[in-house]
Amino acid sequence: MLAKVRSAIGGSAVNDNDQDNSRNDAQIGLVIDVTESDFFGSLLPAMANSQKLRYPYTRPEFLHFSDEEISLSADQSTRPILCPKDPSKIPVYAGYAEVINAGKTVQNEDQASAKLLNLIQQGCDAEEARDLTVHDQQTENEKHSSRTSNEIPKDSTRNINAIKQHADDELIIVPEKCISNADDPAMERAGAIFFAIFDGHAGSGAAIMAANCLHEHIRNRLCQVLETVVYLNKQESFFGCPTQLSSSYALLNTCNSSYPNHNITCDSLVVGAIEAAFIDMDDQIAEERQLWRIRGGCTAIAALFFLGKLYVANAGDCRALLVTTKDTQQLSHDFTPETERKRLQFLAYKNPDLISNYFTRYEYNRFLTRNDLRRKVLYRDWFMDGWAAKTVRESDLKMPLISECGKKRRLLNTIGVSRGFGDHNLFTIDNKIPIKPFLSPVPEVKVFDLYKFDSLCDKDVLVLASDGLWDVLNNDNVRECDLKRLQRSLQITSFGQESNYLRNETNAKRKIQFRYMIAAQELAIAARGNPTKSYRWQMPDGDYASTDDITVFIIPLKYALLATRRADDDVELLHMNASFIDAKNNYEVSESIAFSSYLSVNLPAIYFLIYKTVSNPLINQLVTLPIPSSFSDNIN
Repeated sequence: MLAKVRSAIGGSAVNDNDQDNSRNDAQIGLVIDVTESDFFGSLLPAMANSQKLRYPYTRPEFLHFSDEEISLSADQSTRPILCPKDPSKIPVYAGYAEVINAGKTVQNEDQASAKLLNLIQQGCDAEEARDLTVHDQQTENEKHSSRTSNEIPKDSTRNINAIKQHADDELIIVPEKCISNADDPAMERAGAIFFAIFDGHAGSGAAIMAANCLHEHIRNRLCQVLETVVYLNKQESFFGCPTQLSSSYALLNTCNSSYPNHNITCDSLVVGAIEAAFIDMDDQIAEERQLWRIRGGCTAIAALFFLGKLYVANAGDCRALLVTTKDTQQLSHDFTPETERKRLQFLAYKNPDLISNYFTRYEYNRFLTRNDLRRKVLYRDWFMDGWAAKTVRESDLKMPLISECGKKRRLLNTIGVSRGFGDHNLFTIDNKIPIKPFLSPVPEVKVFDLYKFDSLCDKDVLVLASDGLWDVLNNDNVRECDLKRLQRSLQITSFGQESNYLRNETNAKRKIQFRYMIAAQELAIAARGNPTKSYRWQMPDGDYASTDDITVFIIPLKYALLATRRADDDVELLHMNASFIDAKNNYEVSESIAFSSYLSVNLPAIYFLIYKTVSNPLINQLVTLPIPSSFSDNIN
């Protein structure tokens, strides 16, 4: 996230007359954490004294890097491509690669998460009555301990038992179960796969905390409605179309005419669970920052594979791209001050105190000075798609709520994002205007049914990446690079019958794992570019490369679909164009993948690849390492 939080340009070179016309607030733009300010520290000593980190700085847990390895990998002069030591730690053979920035921050502020979620329906028994006066103190202690615990507190709310239903409604009513024991075999269970990228700014605290906790919030929310979700999913599979469940029967199974009859679908329950989980995550950061040091904020994008569907939740400017052999489809919308102009302007319109007397909510077609007073200028407000004319007044000379700084538009002349987690302590430095009221943790969730594919092959993938990649590569660039890499990996080279290297199931799986890992590496290389003599990073076509942190997931759709398919699902498997894992098949691999497999198996040192600044094949780009003659013979 290149320069999301940065100082504003203090002004340009102007003559003496123009200096008189310059704005008084030209220095607005720096972002500060109030816990680091002496002034605010004296007012909020609890915040100032919270120096202990909620989570220590680290890289994603599936990389399994030690502190020494993390330090060595953060070389901003070479910017090595990092990948997992053991690719099997990432679910469904997904590929992963990351690159540190070129000096914007000392640490890589991006974080990532990849989890297998085991979902179990929460209890449905009526809650036992108790004397609140006796348990008041105990409740307060539980609340306090839950704020400081690593565990996400479970919702203790219990649903009441269902009453007798009408006969004509029995088809769509969730089967009544009374679940109170986690070991009960009758309890509804399901599995899901979770991937997420968190692009941090102004510190890595919020991104690290989200990487550790967001999946637990999603798990908790899904478990509350799992029985209903699974039931509706079965109905949809049976009827071949979305089945709606009257809200008066959902969960409680109670029929009450006083309730509005909202139609509820399986997708609406999952989407609602994800949306609520994002809010829970931001609330947790807000609460725990009073006891712990949680600096900065982060944007977030998450992909959830659940019951044969893909749910993509985005709050920020990271992006999800569906790449298949037929087409490319962007599954997320970039949320920036520019794309959310109307929402931000409406907030300032309804709450003018948020921008005080230092900003104006209007957007103008050009930068205004005092020379423009009483002249006509084009503007637009929160309700406008087009432009209108107005006469410039003194109040119009204030800094716009959304200003243009370089290639990006910035909120309050400071930050280049409009959604995400954290940022509770961020203020503009000159006027101490809080930024958080304008930032929203609410995600946009899009649903994609994987069963709609006629077929799935090895080259059908989901690409999740931070804006460090999307700043320099568009969707077509990513598609071309991705398919090219996967096509090369499928051009198998035979090792002969005498080789046992890939003649067992473990090495067959490793072949698949490295196929997508190397594809992720090449995407990261394409965005990172190569260093020049002027200490800039440049792409092969001569354009500037990304100097921001870069994080990439490449997730194969067919393996994600198989991993989340229910055992009792009546829908037949899709016809796959490529064979699945079978130790008896011919397991052969291209030279580049075999060489990477050798590195992973035989090298105990840090597993990251440093690429030379030459455009040679993959093996020639690796740092020279001794290769046993026996392995070289197999390649030849």
